[in-house]
Amino acid sequence: MKELDLTKGSVPKVLLRFAIPYLLANVLQALYGGADLFVVGRFDDAASVAGVSIGSQVMQTVTGIILGLTTGITVLIGIATGARNDREAASIIGSSV
Repeated sequence: MKELDLTKGSVPKVLLRFAIPYLLANVLQALYGGADLFVVGRFDDAASVAGVSIGSQVMQTVTGIILGLTTGITVLIGIATGARNDREAASIIGSSV
């Protein structure tokens, strides 16, 4: 697979190529919640549908928070690695874990 260099080329094009996996992950998470709602809606009552709906929204929020944190941590590691500061990169990795 070709390495993606975020420092060269058209900024919108490079950012779009970088963001596509995140967008696909969010779409798949939403489809998973929709499939759950469909199955529960076919075989159970309104209270169960409400529970699955709330659970899907909570999981979507948790997934978004985790993606945001890991993206931020990756940026910090990239900055430390680019500065050739291995001690700082190791500290960031240790703190993130």
